[in-house]
Amino acid sequence: MLGWYLLYCKGKKEATARAYLEQRNLSCFLPEAEVECIKRGKRTLVTAPLFPNYLFVRFDPFQTPITTVMSAPGVASVVRTDGKIAPIETAIVVAIRERLKRAAVSLMDAPTAGDTVEILDGPFANLQGIFREPDGDKRSLLLLEILGQQKPISMENQMFRRL
Repeated sequence: MLGWYLLYCKGKKEATARAYLEQRNLSCFLPEAEVECIKRGKRTLVTAPLFPNYLFVRFDPFQTPITTVMSAPGVASVVRTDGKIAPIETAIVVAIRERLKRAAVSLMDAPTAGDTVEILDGPFANLQGIFREPDGDKRSLLLLEILGQQKPISMENQMFRRL
């Protein structure tokens, strides 16, 4: 039965397995996200798998032999339920894809240093400020003019938007 199946891959070999299986005309889905990491003291954006070592593949085990999938370089095994390979609901794969699309849109809308932002909630609601820098994953530093001076304020990312 045609469906999405989950493969467990060897360490950092998801892309190798995907390339091999796509050459065999199998649909693959490797959810990836841009992650900020520090390399040699500098912050860089790196694309990394959302689920390390796992790869979604769409095939029919009655038409495509399981050995074709298992023999792909980098594939360790097919994830099984009660010892049998079982398809994953298509709705799960669709939901992950939709979530990744929404995340990409929100990343494109993220402010950069110097952007003007409007505060949406809290005691400073409806005030404008200047985005200074991220302050962890969920907060950012903003510069607000208070009593004629710019003061740095740490605020949750949901509490403001870029203008």
